[in-house]
Amino acid sequence: MSVEVSRSVRLLETHAADLDRALDMRFVREVTEGTIGDQAFADYLRIEEAFVVTAARVHGYAVWAAPSWDAVHRNGLAVHALVTEQIDYFRDARARWPVPARPGAGADRLSDFILGAVETGGYPAAMTALFAAETLYLTWCTRAHATGTVPPGPIGDWVALHTAPPFRAGVARLADQVDQIPPTVPDDHLDAWFTGMLDAEITFHDAVFT
Repeated sequence: MSVEVSRSVRLLETHAADLDRALDMRFVREVTEGTIGDQAFADYLRIEEAFVVTAARVHGYAVWAAPSWDAVHRNGLAVHALVTEQIDYFRDARARWPVPARPGAGADRLSDFILGAVETGGYPAAMTALFAAETLYLTWCTRAHATGTVPPGPIGDWVALHTAPPFRAGVARLADQVDQIPPTVPDDHLDAWFTGMLDAEITFHDAVFT
């Protein structure tokens, strides 16, 4: 008897190579190895904080568009974490970091992709794209925390934030929401949102080195 594979698991299995490619991007390697430069991380703090604001907007939309009270609650928890714990991190990290971000530092590709996906694909697109982004962060930060030489301070704090139980629970909630996307939304739509978000993540992180 065959066992039905959930939609989130199918995405992870089908696009394992895409996830591996994102996990091998320069930013991830240098943070894991402890070789990321002060200027690159300063620029990262600026663009990542901007994306956290976008993610809060997307989860806020998802609260409104959620198909059930449980989904409202889950997305509400995500909004709260983004506008409290994560924004507090950026405020503290900027104050402690030795150099400021470059005035022109910025990368809109990630926000542009997810906002465009949500505009056309609604709630399913929001959950799938966020699942891709948060799975990427959970995976690389877990590896970096376990086997890397991540420096202490703001960099180590950021990695630890993405390995802590609340973040893991958030990724699990996103996986569950992907699993509940109705079958009327075809797999190829989910594939495009998932891989598109990973591609946008790579472009986004590479921007700190240009």
